[in-house]
Amino acid sequence: MIGLAVAQGCRVGPEPVTVDDPRVKALLSAMERVDRAAIGFTPINEDAKITLEGKRRAYDAMLHVYGNTSRTIAFRKTPVGYRWISEQETHWGPGWERTVDGTSRESITITYETEPVHRIPTNQLYIRYSGPDSTLTWPRELTLAEVRPMLEAWKTAPVEPQPPDLPDGGFGPGMYFFALVMLLIFLLACLLALLLGALATLLIAALLTAGIISASVLTGILRRSVSSGFRALFLQVGAVIGVIAGGIGALVFIWLAKLPAASPQPWIICPLVGFASGLLVACLFNFAWGRSVDWIASKLTGRKSEVPAPARP
Repeated sequence: MIGLAVAQGCRVGPEPVTVDDPRVKALLSAMERVDRAAIGFTPINEDAKITLEGKRRAYDAMLHVYGNTSRTIAFRKTPVGYRWISEQETHWGPGWERTVDGTSRESITITYETEPVHRIPTNQLYIRYSGPDSTLTWPRELTLAEVRPMLEAWKTAPVEPQPPDLPDGGFGPGMYFFALVMLLIFLLACLLALLLGALATLLIAALLTAGIISASVLTGILRRSVSSGFRALFLQVGAVIGVIAGGIGALVFIWLAKLPAASPQPWIICPLVGFASGLLVACLFNFAWGRSVDWIASKLTGRKSEVPAPARP
C-alpha cells in the first residue's frame, strides 16, 4: 500500500499498468468484495488496457479501464487495504450523434458510488443515455431493466458508417468575433469585480481602523489615562491580527489536509485560536510595555531627586 502511494505521488497522470501488477491486484481484490454485476457493471476484459491514477481529493486510487467498454473505478484506502467506492462504465452503441461540436458514438453510461466522486446522488444507480434518440435523453431517468436489452443488442449490432459533421459546425468568422466579444466582456467583468472587491476591502479596513482608534481614545478619556488608551489599542490590534492569521491558517490547513473548502470546523477553530493567541500576545506586550514605562519613569524621577536645589542668596 505504501508503494502505491509513493509511486503515484511522483507521477502527474495515470500510469499504464497490467492486471499482474501487485498494486492493481490489491484494487481488484477490493472490487471482488462487491456484487458489481447486480448493480449493472460488466467484468473487465483480460486484454483491456488499464492505467492507474493516484490520490486525489475524492479518492485514494483510481483505475481507468479501456476494453469493450470504457470505465473508471475509484477506491478509498483503509487500514486493511482498499474499499471500492465508485464505478462509472460507458457502453458504446452502433449509432451516431451529430451536434455542432462534432460527431460522436451514442452511449449509455452507468454510474454507482458510495462516496461522492462524480457529483451524483450516492448509493443509487445513475444511468444516462447520449445519442440521437431524444426519448432516452435527460431528463428521463433510465433504469437497469430498460437499458439491459439495449446493451445486449449493441454487442452484436454492427457500427453504422460515421456520418459527416453538420455543416457550419466549426467556428466561422462570426463565431470567432462573438467569442472575442464575450471574452472581452468577461475580462471587463473580472476587472470590475476586482476593483469593487478592492474598494470594499479598503472601506472595511478604514471602518475597522476608525473603530479601533475611536474605542481606544474613548477608553483613555473615560479612564483619564493615556496608557489605558494604548493598552486598549494594542488589545484590539492583537485580536484583529489574530483572527486574520487564523483565517490564513484555516486556508493552509484545508489545503494540506485536502478538505472541502466549505468545511466548517477549520473556519471556526482556527480564527478562535488566532483570536485567543492575538489577545494573549497583546496582553504580554501590554505587560512588558507597562513595566518598561514604569522603569523609565522611576529612573527619571530618581535623577530629578538627585539634582541639588539652588542656593538662596
